[in-house]
Amino acid sequence: MRIPDSVLQSIAEKLDIGQVIGEYVTLKPQGGRLWGLCPFHGEKTPSFSVTPDRGMYYCFGCHKGGSLFNFFMEAEKLTFVEAVDLLAKKAGVELPASDGDRERDSKRAALRELYERVAGSFHYCLTETAEAAPARAYLAGRALTDDTVRTFKIGYAPSDRSWLHRFLLKKSYSEAFLAASGLFTAKNPRSALFGARVMFPISDRRGGVVAFGGRILAGEGPKYINSPETEIFRKGDTLFGLDRALPGIRAQGFFILVEGYTDVLALSQAGVDNAVAPLGTAFTEQQARLLRRYVERGVLLFDGDEAGLAAARRAILLCERVGIAPEVVELPEGLDPAEILQRQGTEALHNFTKYPINSFVFLVERALRSHDVGKPEGKEAVLRELTPYIENIDSEVRREGCLGAVADALHVDRDAVARDFARLRTDRGQEATGAVKGTVISPDLYLMLAVAANRRSFALVRSRLSTDDLEDARARRLYIAFEEAFRRGDDSLGGLLDSVDDAELRELVLEKLSGDEFSINQDELIKQSVASLKRLSVERRSAEVTSLLRAAQTEGRPFEELKSLIADKAFLDRELEKLRVNTNDRAAD
Repeated sequence: MRIPDSVLQSIAEKLDIGQVIGEYVTLKPQGGRLWGLCPFHGEKTPSFSVTPDRGMYYCFGCHKGGSLFNFFMEAEKLTFVEAVDLLAKKAGVELPASDGDRERDSKRAALRELYERVAGSFHYCLTETAEAAPARAYLAGRALTDDTVRTFKIGYAPSDRSWLHRFLLKKSYSEAFLAASGLFTAKNPRSALFGARVMFPISDRRGGVVAFGGRILAGEGPKYINSPETEIFRKGDTLFGLDRALPGIRAQGFFILVEGYTDVLALSQAGVDNAVAPLGTAFTEQQARLLRRYVERGVLLFDGDEAGLAAARRAILLCERVGIAPEVVELPEGLDPAEILQRQGTEALHNFTKYPINSFVFLVERALRSHDVGKPEGKEAVLRELTPYIENIDSEVRREGCLGAVADALHVDRDAVARDFARLRTDRGQEATGAVKGTVISPDLYLMLAVAANRRSFALVRSRLSTDDLEDARARRLYIAFEEAFRRGDDSLGGLLDSVDDAELRELVLEKLSGDEFSINQDELIKQSVASLKRLSVERRSAEVTSLLRAAQTEGRPFEELKSLIADKAFLDRELEKLRVNTNDRAAD
């Protein structure tokens, strides 16, 4: 759904950002801004600020910030459209619905109805047909009860791949609609994607079925296949069992991540109601960020084999990267949660989840087992294995503590470990303590940040400078974002931030706009910066042309080429003289 910028501006203008955020945070005025304790991380000294005249908030502690829409997305765990809808109701603004929106909404509603119907049909096939006997036996062999199968709507897709198409045609669905539904193969739109498989319905956060995962029972083919993405299903935005796990996740303050569908079922049957799983594939950063919207702690419960260990390592890194504190439950080698339920029962499985260990301790112990630490190269291999984890830690104190723990475990000098860690760091070239603190502000970027604080000045900037005049790539990205917003007539902070796809750059903009750095003599600062950058740009181009001219003369290039370079040099010299005159005139004033 595309919401016009004018509507977003109308909502923002009608709402007092301080008053609305004040419903969540106790705010007190100080120094032209409102201050309070950040709702997104624990703190005792207020570092959360709201700047009403700019319609923005920013926390100097956790670096979260943005517009009122961003606040509601973070505070209420909403999508952008959901946040806009909620705030529009508060502001009394009616959101427009185009014919395209209505058509898309109608199609999505029809798809949701279709998937609910098909889920019911698959469930009927599982529980009532003779063909599904092997599927029922498989589920019983995993010690899953009828109640669990019913609760999660587990089903069975018949081996006759033409059955589903015939069945749905009788329910008045069109051939074209079914062909685009994701339930049939691309090569043969009458042949069902799933055949002779146990079917696991995949639901969205609200509990509506939006896709399926199918497990093969016999024969050739991949063990699991999933529905393709559709109008109502995006793999990166979905986790199996999340709809049922959300209340437990919120109540307990953490999630449990397992590898597969049957693991979620087994834990649910054991009374563990906060477990989720990826969709038959590897855990992704998108899914980690989705979970981070709800809690800051996670427990990883993966199989005890090498594949499970590799999955745990990857999940730990992703959790650290998005701000989730991960812990790990070590299962006996070769067993998964469903097998523990099958062999040892509900109580044993439930008990396993009670005693997770720190993820760093887990990684260190595994690394020590994997390498011969009696040899120098074995010690280095341990540090090399742990480096990706340590460099993702966003706390300098924690990172130093981890390096010290590695040194102690390897019985080597701590300074030596610190030096080797610095050498092994990726070529990002900056400390993991926070992108903003380590950012070098070039003159180009400084000007663009000043423009962000005084948006009306961009008209002047764009009349004097182009992206070719800027050397800093971050400054060029901001310039392009300003240009896009300028052409839309959008001077809102949200519109600007939405056009910047660099998270570190967005954070830098928010931090600078929340301070007082650009609050005095903005106009003069920007005029001087524009003149200075233009002069530097012309000087660079003049130097390049001079270099080319010398090379052309040395190499005996054709006269026409020399003539063109001489003309370019003369033009640039005149431009420099004009800039010097203008600068002197301003100095005289």
